[in-house]
Amino acid sequence: MASLTRSRAGVERIPNSLMAQYYRQRASAGLILSEATVVSVQGIGWQQSPGIYNSEQAEGWKQVVNAVHDQGTPIFLQLWHCGRASHSDFHPEIGLPVAPSAIPISGDSIHTPKGKKDYETPRALDTAEIPAIVDDYRQAAVYAQEAGFDGVEVHCANGYLIDQFLQSKTNQRQDDYGGCLENRYRFLEQILEAVTSVYPSDRVGIKISPNGNFNDMGSADYRETFLYVAQQLKSKNLAYLQVVDGLGFGFHDLGDPMTLSEFRAVFDGPLMGNCGYNQETAETAIANGEADCISFGRPFISNPDLVERFANGWPLAPSDDMSVWYSFDAKGYTDFPTYQEA
Repeated sequence: MASLTRSRAGVERIPNSLMAQYYRQRASAGLILSEATVVSVQGIGWQQSPGIYNSEQAEGWKQVVNAVHDQGTPIFLQLWHCGRASHSDFHPEIGLPVAPSAIPISGDSIHTPKGKKDYETPRALDTAEIPAIVDDYRQAAVYAQEAGFDGVEVHCANGYLIDQFLQSKTNQRQDDYGGCLENRYRFLEQILEAVTSVYPSDRVGIKISPNGNFNDMGSADYRETFLYVAQQLKSKNLAYLQVVDGLGFGFHDLGDPMTLSEFRAVFDGPLMGNCGYNQETAETAIANGEADCISFGRPFISNPDLVERFANGWPLAPSDDMSVWYSFDAKGYTDFPTYQEA
């Protein structure tokens, strides 16, 4: 069973040794997947989120990678661009956030370096700008390789830039990147080609969220869209396809939730489920052949020894309050006790 753990703060504010400690605490997992990590300044949309767009950041990540490798565990870096889920306060020298179409996130607000604000209407990317963003992903993969990561995951979920291109709700372009499914998939296809020019395809994962409504997502043709994506990925010899099939992160209510069995029918590579699983439901999904592995995120925050708790039948610690999920120092970050310590 593969496990996912997420750091909740950035390399620029947290000392690298503290990040390394966080990951080392959780390195008994079968696979560690890093926090979403932006591929450019333009991609930033969260305060204190980590980056992988320069050599200094790559050097900083080495301490994290080495700490995990010292425990005999592989670690992938998750590549991320927030797209419209950002604000000009994060990159005033660049201006408005970018997206496939000039459609803002509604019904929500964003925490920026200058306080909580409404989302802005993003700037629709010109066709000629897209190759440069694709290359940002390639260069981020180069830096990830320099840092020693065993592979990378391309984040195509939860209403961030690639997901915005995939879904008809947010992509209303009239060029080669919009309209039909083939065109909406093209951005992801080119990014995958760029990243696999650095890492072999079996060291690259993809994450999608067909059921999610986070960042004001959810398209009427969601089932057709994501089955098409999975079919296209079938021939890519990927490390895995991670599907956020659970509904604990929100559901768009546009029809029946998509299930892992639907993806299993069209994708024959390693399939990973995610969101809301516990030990019993994860083991059942694997035993039934619905998934090859299940990833865990939130339970790892307050249970740094989650794998050991599963293995020994120990109870889980209570979930910590959301207010401490984004700690920028040791408190609420690396101070959760193991079961034996408690």
